[in-house]
Amino acid sequence: MTNDFLYIPLNSKNEFRTTASFELNGMKFSAVDVKIDTGCPHTSFPMLKLGLSENAAYKLKEADCKNESVAKAISFGVNDTKQKRDEDKRKFKSGRFMELNSISFRHTAEGFSLGSLTLGDFPISVSYDRTGNTLIGMDILKKLDIFIGKNKSGETVLIACKQETKSFVAALSELIDVKKV
Repeated sequence: MTNDFLYIPLNSKNEFRTTASFELNGMKFSAVDVKIDTGCPHTSFPMLKLGLSENAAYKLKEADCKNESVAKAISFGVNDTKQKRDEDKRKFKSGRFMELNSISFRHTAEGFSLGSLTLGDFPISVSYDRTGNTLIGMDILKKLDIFIGKNKSGETVLIACKQETKSFVAALSELIDVKKV
């Protein structure tokens, strides 16, 4: 069953988490735990976290490194030092992609759904060396109308939709006084 909106309660770690399903390069993934991250500019999928073996991830990384049509970028964690950033930038510029854990590759997640909300195809960043959270970033979130507030029982929730519907307005009216004009 698909809904026309997301309704995600804030968890005990102050995170909004849900599941995602999609197809990526012929591999199907369902019920993947994802974190909503408004501070992340690009949706990021660490393939090792999605269940790929290290060997399979290595082979996919190697193929992406050799494929000139696959867009490549480097991204850094909050704990990466200036020295590591500078070194990785030099390696990236010289095409030494396999040596970089900070490299990500642009792919399309086909048939992407967030919770039970079907969103379509989206470009995402894929990393083959990292094992952190699977992050839903602003590149996807900006396509939704998002509201965060407390419901009538005092629970903080995130409600999001692609377009306004009666069921979305009813859920939203639990957070704020919604009046049709």
